[in-house]
Amino acid sequence: MGMDYRLRGVAIENNDYQTGNSDRLNYYSQRARFYMTSWLNQDVEASLRLQSINIWGLEGSGVPVTRYPKADGSPWVEEAYIHLPNVAWKKLNLLIGRQPLVIGDGMLVSDDNLGFNAIRTQFDLPFKWDADAFTAKISEGLGENDFDLHGVVLGTLREHNRWELAWIRESNDAASSYRLAATTQTATDVMREFYDVRLHGRLKDAFYKLEYAIQGGTARLAPNSSEIKLDGTGQRLELGAQTDTVRFGRFGVRTVYAVGTGDDAGTPKKDEAFRPTFARRWDGLQRSGYGVQYAATLSDAYDPAQPFAANTTGLPAGFSGIKTMGFGIFSTQRGFWTGSIDYFIYEARTKPTGQKDLGTELDGEMTYRYTGFVTFNLGAALFFPGQIYGNTASRVTRYTAEAHIHF
Repeated sequence: MGMDYRLRGVAIENNDYQTGNSDRLNYYSQRARFYMTSWLNQDVEASLRLQSINIWGLEGSGVPVTRYPKADGSPWVEEAYIHLPNVAWKKLNLLIGRQPLVIGDGMLVSDDNLGFNAIRTQFDLPFKWDADAFTAKISEGLGENDFDLHGVVLGTLREHNRWELAWIRESNDAASSYRLAATTQTATDVMREFYDVRLHGRLKDAFYKLEYAIQGGTARLAPNSSEIKLDGTGQRLELGAQTDTVRFGRFGVRTVYAVGTGDDAGTPKKDEAFRPTFARRWDGLQRSGYGVQYAATLSDAYDPAQPFAANTTGLPAGFSGIKTMGFGIFSTQRGFWTGSIDYFIYEARTKPTGQKDLGTELDGEMTYRYTGFVTFNLGAALFFPGQIYGNTASRVTRYTAEAHIHF
C-alpha cells in the first residue's frame, strides 16, 4: 500500500506564440495516485490504484476536458485487476481488469497512466521467443458502435539485443471526428492497423532503440460512407551513452531522430498521416513528448489554443506529420543532483504553404533527490516557433517547479 503525489507549478509566457500581447498561462496542478497490491494466495495477485488530478482553484464548469475521466480532484479508478502468474503448467501469465498497458516506449500504445479495460496474456514460446497478446475495450456501444483495441507482440532476446514484432489494431465503429488534409469530417467507421518492428539493447554504458511501424486500414466518412485508405509509416531512433568522469561525475549524451509521415492533399482517397490514436502523449495534465514545451510526437504537439485537450494536433490546418531531431547531455553529481540540457528541431512532413519549419526548443532541467521518497525538480524551456506559425510568432518561455513524494 502506498501513494505517489506530485505538485507541479507551470508558468508559460507568450502561450499563443504571437508577439504584441501579454498572453500567459500560469497554474499549479497536482496528481495523487493511491495504490494497493495484495497476494490473495501464491497464485493470485490483486491490484487497485486510484488517481486524482486537478488544477488548483479550477473546479465546476471551468474544469478542462482532458484525456482522463475526471480532472476536478475527484478520485477515479486507474487500475483494478487480478494477475494469475502460473496458469497452464506455470507457463502463462493472465491479467484481467483495468490495467496499465504500454507497448515498447509507447510509440503505438500507451495508457498514459489512465488504465485500459483489458484481458492480457503473456507466455513463453520455443526457441527463446515470448508472446504478449491483449484485447481492450475502449468504449462500449451496447451494440455495434464499439471501440476496441487489440494487439500481439512477439519478442526474443539474443545476447544484448531485444527484438520485438508487433501487430496492433484499432477498431472504432462509433461516429468520431476525423481530420483529412485541412478539413475535419465525421467518420462512421475507422480501422487502423500497425505492423511494427522494434530493436533495443544496452552495451555496457550505451543504449540504443530502433523502431519502425507501417500503418494500414480504412476509414468511412459521412454522409455518403466514402472509403479512405490509410497508409503511412513512423520511425524512431534513439542513442545514448554515459560514463564516470572526475570533473562531471556521471556524464552522458543522448540523441533522437523520430518522424511520422503526413497526409498528401493530392491523394483525396488516401490518408498517409501516421496517427496512432493511443500513442504516449500525456503525463497528468501536461503533454509528454520530445521537448518539455512543444512535446512533439510523430503526429501532434502542444496546442496553445487548447493546452489540455486530448484530440487536437497542435498544427495549423493542412499540416501533418512531424520530424524531430534532438541532442542532449546530462550529468549526475554525488548521487543527489542530476542536470540535463536538450535541444530539439521540429519540421512538418506535409507542408501546403511550402514552409516546413515548426520551430526549435532548448530545455534545461535540474533534479535534487532529497531522500528516496522526496524529489524536487526545476526546469526551463525556450521554444522558438517556426515559419509555419506566421511572421508575428515569437519566443515562448516555460518555467516549471515540481515536488514528488512517494510513500
